[in-house]
Amino acid sequence: MVAPARASTRPASFWSAPPAALCLLGAVAVGCGSPPPRAPNPTRPLDERRAVEIILQAFHDERDQPVHGHPITLAPGRSLEVDVLSEGRKYGVAYVTANERAALGPALPPREPSMGDALQLVSGLGDDGDARVLVLEDTDYEYDDQVGEDHEETTVTAELKLRRDVRDFLVRAHAEKWP
Repeated sequence: MVAPARASTRPASFWSAPPAALCLLGAVAVGCGSPPPRAPNPTRPLDERRAVEIILQAFHDERDQPVHGHPITLAPGRSLEVDVLSEGRKYGVAYVTANERAALGPALPPREPSMGDALQLVSGLGDDGDARVLVLEDTDYEYDDQVGEDHEETTVTAELKLRRDVRDFLVRAHAEKWP
């Protein structure tokens, strides 16, 4: 025969609590363990003056003679200011800011998303039809002003990326013997 069940005289313990209560207690303990994720640091693009200095240095590094650029016509009534040109050649670099993008509107073709990090080249109209201009958007060269462990995007990283992109462009121009 089986003896009838008796009520326990022991006090209720932690381990005898219902499983749902244990799950709730575990969820509260885990939720209190880590801080909420931080928002990324605000960034800003390299100043155009500094960018032009870096572009000029990249031209010198590749033994190309840089000269002050001039506007080239992309569409009727819309011109792109080329910041640095190669002396006696028809290729150069334009560092495009938000104001310039707004002024050019649809005359400046958008970057093809499927191209990833590929460099964007444009040509002009008329006399500038055979010119090749590397378009560098300022938003690709951003940094933050933070210091110490909070620093995520450094100025040095943005400047090195800009220099690399210009040098890649110039290496291609020399290899393909652009006019």
